[in-house]
Amino acid sequence: MATISKDEAIIRSSGEAARAFTDWYYTQLTDGKPIASAYINSNAKYLAASHPPADICINGTVVATPEEWDALLEQQRLIPFTGSKGKVKYEVEGFDVHVINKDYRFAAPAEIQAATDSKLMERTEDARLMMVVTVAGSVTFGGKEKGTPPKQHFSDVFVLVPNWDFVTRPKFKGHKRYLVASHTYRAY
Repeated sequence: MATISKDEAIIRSSGEAARAFTDWYYTQLTDGKPIASAYINSNAKYLAASHPPADICINGTVVATPEEWDALLEQQRLIPFTGSKGKVKYEVEGFDVHVINKDYRFAAPAEIQAATDSKLMERTEDARLMMVVTVAGSVTFGGKEKGTPPKQHFSDVFVLVPNWDFVTRPKFKGHKRYLVASHTYRAY
């Protein structure tokens, strides 16, 4: 088996993390489940380190909290004049990821901050990433009733930072590995 370079490992890891996050996030949206837990606002380590809350901008409007974004998402499901819920379906057509900082340590555990445990640093090397994930796709609002709006396009831009609750666990994979520090959404 060929050995890969550190840069190749980081590129591979960021792509896998972006895919896991994107798959989870848009499944949650389509299934009508809350997504607030994906943001740094609910993480004790970032709160204790005085990290500012996640920046969330939805169609040009600043949204104060992830819970407020969840409430807006719930409103999307309401069918006009009926008060009943319809289906909202998000379809991701593509995503891109770029590493912004490959050694992000804000709010990291002391052993990562100090960088004294070489085995821990090596094991978390491809997980201490701050990255930007750009997603493009389409969203359909409504149910089977007449006048259902056609698909709209959307774009999302996320800045993801390590979730320190999980990064230090050996071999942890999945959507909870990173948290949203900034989010901009636009439907058009």
